[in-house]
Amino acid sequence: MGTRAAAFTAKIRNLSDYHLRLLHAVVPAPSGLDIANTLKYFSQTLLGVLREIQERPMDMLHHRDQDAMRLALFPNLDYSGLHQSLVALVDIMPLIQYGTQVFGQALLNTMACLVVFLERKVIDTLPYLVASMMTSIPDTLHHQLITTLCYYILPVTVGASAAEGEEENYAAASVPAVLMMIFQYTDNSAFHCELLECLMALKADIVKDLLCVIAYGTPTSRPPAANLLFYYWPNLNPTLYDRRGVHIKFSGWKPLVCQIEECDGDGTSEAVKVCHDHAVCLGACPDNPPPLYICIDCVEDIKREHSTVEFFDILMPMAQVSATCENKNCRSSEKNAIATCFSMECASYNGNKPIRYCTQCNNIRHNNRRGTDHVVHTTIGSPWAMDPQMQNYTIEAIV
Repeated sequence: MGTRAAAFTAKIRNLSDYHLRLLHAVVPAPSGLDIANTLKYFSQTLLGVLREIQERPMDMLHHRDQDAMRLALFPNLDYSGLHQSLVALVDIMPLIQYGTQVFGQALLNTMACLVVFLERKVIDTLPYLVASMMTSIPDTLHHQLITTLCYYILPVTVGASAAEGEEENYAAASVPAVLMMIFQYTDNSAFHCELLECLMALKADIVKDLLCVIAYGTPTSRPPAANLLFYYWPNLNPTLYDRRGVHIKFSGWKPLVCQIEECDGDGTSEAVKVCHDHAVCLGACPDNPPPLYICIDCVEDIKREHSTVEFFDILMPMAQVSATCENKNCRSSEKNAIATCFSMECASYNGNKPIRYCTQCNNIRHNNRRGTDHVVHTTIGSPWAMDPQMQNYTIEAIV
């Protein structure tokens, strides 16, 4: 154990040395490939440590009140020091002259591996840290960055259940900045939609964050935010069925493909389930950080070997934001949709896609007796009935 800890610390010093050499233009400057090789050591070491753990730290990661139990599972390595080195490397990314692509890939992968080992106050800073990489990574890495955010970072930060007495955490408070960063540095509407739908599944008041970006964001980030607001809340249009005022060319985002290398789909099968059991994840994909996203055929293959492993459905992209109720058993005479539910219990009735409800169906599905834990986005009400902060964002967004 002492040898591994010493080697871990020595490698962190290597990263610090790379940082200083780049910062002070010391010749020869390290390349992105040099740094990436060191980062691969960390990702492999962290996954190796995770393999030794018998409990279920990935499940604990989704619950803030289990952080002490989770951290007690791991050996005493300098995880915080590694995180600080990664932050420093993000800052000097523009100084790397070549090898940026492989460096960016290794950096994102190492961050995804490191999440489960960090203290909560550090984990909550990761959404903004990863989003800030948009300023300097190549366009070819935008997809991996969005994937890292939506599937590895946001679900365990913004999506983590709050601790008792906690009102708002840093991760939730940083969402407007994350949105602004992504909207600012990529004009790919598929990435915008993927990020927003991910957040809509995790955060009930995401419309407040969108309005914040529209009100106070950069000139480049405001138009995408406004377009998304009118796209996902179509009732804001004066005429419900008139979408001509929405200046967004919706290209549609694609769900993850199955991460099993031996998948029969040859890299084309959509992932429909997620597994949080790190032992199963690392057994199937030794080089990928958990959780594991897989297709239905691979789920059946794994179940034959691990019959007790639990898999969870994942939300599929919204192909279109329907203006009418999508409940197949809707009996309302007023079928205009006023709410969108992102919880899997309701989405299961719509092919695992978020489902739009009319007023009557929404009241049936979400009331005091059922659906109290669902993430539902309803029509934006009158500004005069909003809380002061929301009211301020709305007024500033309009102005």
